[in-house]
Amino acid sequence: MNKSIKKPYVIILLALFFLSVPLFQSLIFSSKSEGVIHIDKEIQIDFVKSDKKNILLYFGYVGCTDVCTPFLEKLSDLYESKNFQTLQEKTDVFFINLTPGIEPSQADMFAKVFNQNFKGVYLSKKELYSIDRNFGLFFSDNLNESTEINHTDYLYFIEKNTNSHILRSIYFTHPLSNKKLIDDMIKKNYK
Repeated sequence: MNKSIKKPYVIILLALFFLSVPLFQSLIFSSKSEGVIHIDKEIQIDFVKSDKKNILLYFGYVGCTDVCTPFLEKLSDLYESKNFQTLQEKTDVFFINLTPGIEPSQADMFAKVFNQNFKGVYLSKKELYSIDRNFGLFFSDNLNESTEINHTDYLYFIEKNTNSHILRSIYFTHPLSNKKLIDDMIKKNYK
């Protein structure tokens, strides 16, 4: 095989390796952490406008069918469930779009496909790069499909206090443990 043929294979193998690291981390630590990491760290989320006590953030991209769509459908089922009823009035759910090349209104339209109460947020490229490290986000262009991106698919639970926002927990395993999320939110709401 000549060098020009080997190069794409090496690039693809390296990309697959680096994309699989978060998956392996999730698998290794999920049994020890019940699929959640508790953070309790003050953060800045100027891109989210909410007056509710609880904020759930999900980062994805408009048109993502293999990861975002199933997750947002399950999150909507959870939001509409009887077990979540007491939290609905206190909770805003935000879908944060990771692709700045769309029309700004598309993020909100995409979120509302799953639930009319969900809110979509459009961020510019500059805004995206300023928040990725705060949330431990990973996202990059897909090497095989130019219209798709690879991204972490975590759910972030943030609590709004009087003058600040506290990142309480990151839920990273799938399927999402509805019971664990609801229990955590109830515990924080009735402290």
